[in-house]
Amino acid sequence: MLRRAGLCAAMLICTAPGIAPHSADAEAAPSTSITQVVLLGTGNPPVDPDRSGPATAIVVNDTPYLIDMGAGLVRRAKSAVVDKGVRGLDPLKLRVVFVTHLHSDHTVGYPDLWLTPWVLGRRAPLEVFGPVGISAMTRHLIKAYRVDHEVRTQDRKIYGGRTTEEGHRINAHEIKPGVIYRDANVTVTAFPTNHGMPSFGFRFDTPDKSIVISGDTTPVQATIDACNGCDVLIHEVMTKDWLAKRPDFIRYRERHHTTTDELVELATKARPRLLVLYHASLSHRPSVDPERSSAAKLLEEMSAYRGQVVVGRDLDVY
Repeated sequence: MLRRAGLCAAMLICTAPGIAPHSADAEAAPSTSITQVVLLGTGNPPVDPDRSGPATAIVVNDTPYLIDMGAGLVRRAKSAVVDKGVRGLDPLKLRVVFVTHLHSDHTVGYPDLWLTPWVLGRRAPLEVFGPVGISAMTRHLIKAYRVDHEVRTQDRKIYGGRTTEEGHRINAHEIKPGVIYRDANVTVTAFPTNHGMPSFGFRFDTPDKSIVISGDTTPVQATIDACNGCDVLIHEVMTKDWLAKRPDFIRYRERHHTTTDELVELATKARPRLLVLYHASLSHRPSVDPERSSAAKLLEEMSAYRGQVVVGRDLDVY
């Protein structure tokens, strides 16, 4: 049986460098499982009203597992409930998240994910899995929102309210490559990526699907190995079209990101049944950002890839 990382209740944080796989309490999965992959945010740092910050959800038997915490995460989750019928993304159910790396566009939604569902009545702690540094980030967030916690706790004595101390708790787990989480719905395996800082991609194995998400990275063999014919590969990408307009970004790109040519080669080796492009250097409307590529241009640059490929949009469900 997998060991659960120790809980440091007094600090509201659980730090576990190199922890054994975490096993959460969960009801046994039904014999018929339905896995949904939901793109909650496909954007990157530029402000784009059509693309929230990077965040993805794997929903298994109405239980959500999140990857990254980009801007707009909780509201996009509610949109998925209302507009797409994905009941598992009710904000009160958001309690497990895996962080690819600590860049701001992937973590700026952290306080929202922690506090908004708590205010609404989430009763379980938030379980956060990420690279070295996630525990320090968590400690500082708790300090930053100390007044909010104190006032809301005091107000609860006046008007009742739905908040609980358990729902305010965060258990932060610092991870290493390998199986990092397992319950009745999913096994999550972390693999190292290359983004100039500690970073990971993740493979999710559910009863009916295998999903791999790259996070931000250059092409790495670990992504190919993690997919190896997986059902869905969600991978970042940059167009040559946009890079030609941004020569100042080319050297940074070489060390931290993947071009369309590189992704064609990687995906051909990885052989996913479906390749989903996200965190791309694109804009769906020229009026938002005329410098960035269109979705059509991105697909044109990916035309050498012979597998099934789509440009991911916020609230797409696979």
